Amino acid sequence: MTPGEHEDAAKIGMIWKNATWLGLVPILLNFVALFSTGYITRQVGPSQFGRFSIALSLTGLSLLVTDVGLRALAVRDLARGGAGARHELNDLLSLRLVMSCLGVLIAWIVAAIATWSSPALGAVLMVSSLGIIPTALTGTLTDSLVARDQARVTSSSTFWSGVILTVASVIAVAVWPSDLALAASYLIGPIVNMAMLARRSREVYGRFRLRWRPRQWRVLIRRAAPFFRISIVGVAVSRSELPLIGLMFGSTMAGFYAAAVSLADRLAAVIDSVTTAALPTLMRLGGDARRVTDVLSRILHPMLGALLVGCIMASFGTTAAVTVVFGQAYAPGGPALAVALFLLPLTAVNALVFEGFVALRKVDFVAGTILRGQILTGILLPVGLMLFGLPGAPLAKLVGALSVALSRVRAGREYFVGLWGPRYLRPLFRRTLWALPMPIILWLGDFRPVVAVAISGGGFLCWLAATAHSSGVLQLLRPTRLAAASGAPPLPDSTLPPPPSA
Repeated sequence: MTPGEHEDAAKIGMIWKNATWLGLVPILLNFVALFSTGYITRQVGPSQFGRFSIALSLTGLSLLVTDVGLRALAVRDLARGGAGARHELNDLLSLRLVMSCLGVLIAWIVAAIATWSSPALGAVLMVSSLGIIPTALTGTLTDSLVARDQARVTSSSTFWSGVILTVASVIAVAVWPSDLALAASYLIGPIVNMAMLARRSREVYGRFRLRWRPRQWRVLIRRAAPFFRISIVGVAVSRSELPLIGLMFGSTMAGFYAAAVSLADRLAAVIDSVTTAALPTLMRLGGDARRVTDVLSRILHPMLGALLVGCIMASFGTTAAVTVVFGQAYAPGGPALAVALFLLPLTAVNALVFEGFVALRKVDFVAGTILRGQILTGILLPVGLMLFGLPGAPLAKLVGALSVALSRVRAGREYFVGLWGPRYLRPLFRRTLWALPMPIILWLGDFRPVVAVAISGGGFLCWLAATAHSSGVLQLLRPTRLAAASGAPPLPDSTLPPPPSA
């Protein structure tokens, strides 16, 4: 490698290192928590778990009021900011605190309306909505630390708050097996996470000063509006999914679906983490299309290969996985999980290519494709549910994401030259072919659920280890060594200036 190539490899290694802290550690916690979730679902039953999941979705809709694109603005601004970063963080925290209080008020109004038809759902929603405030502030604090490449800190906070939440939820349903107790226990995690992140963020940025500055808030909202227009329809569609299922099929079917698809949602968290970890580096490449393309290719294609192979290997083992984790009663959600898994590769393509466009200052260029895909998903969602039942919901999202991916890849060929060329697609195709025997084995064999999960999971881990070893991915997790090989000084945790004193 030339010194320049070593330096670029070190930067890519820093992305993977941050992504590992942001995604791998929390995802391991989530998979451990799956077994506690299995205990919880058995204790409360599908109907009450469905009501709890519907309440969480409605709470997420209220979170839209607190965001309006501010999270996307926070990462981008704080990654480039200098001495003024602390002042902008204070403004962001103040604004999100006010708007989260407004979100709680809206959620309570919805809970009062829901109480007329379902008193139990209204009570759960009222309790669940109390988590809007700590969740909103946690989002901004997380973005402030990610902008300074403090991924390990945010991962540690997520881990310990998740441990405390898991223990609290298990104890709550053991003492009082109900959806209301489960909703109350879920408030503990965001509060603990917010407290831990606030302590570390004060060390990086200095003391917080919450201020009443409506004029500055209007400026922030106006600047964040393009990101909000991109995300609002997608979040609204995804959050309306469970309430729609509950309305059409009842809370019990909503419980089946929520339990099964939660497995795919935990994997989607890794994709979001990799995207978040890559953003600061992409923003610092100065709009150089060639370098942005190189970074995207060395992040996107390994992740895309792993996701494709994982989907193929798990395609005939999803019902077994749901049965093992949640119990035989939740087996009807297995087909929905199978479809939801194939959404993950498209999610990876859409997210990382979008970040590439953002790094090239082409946000508006792809906003239209996102909106069209989200509108298509919203139209197909009730149609898919009526025609295919529970698998129709992830199928509608799959079609919408596919339309976005095709439009975005076609548009990106002008800027990301070679990203989809044979140099990358041929090895990706070959490695994907290695996974084809696994679904055939699961389809032809009559295995017990535990054995089927072990076969598909073990096969994927073996493939992942062999691929990581042969491609040298593990070396990228040592960015300081790669930087030293180029003769350059080791990369610091952040390329931004040190924080101002308190």
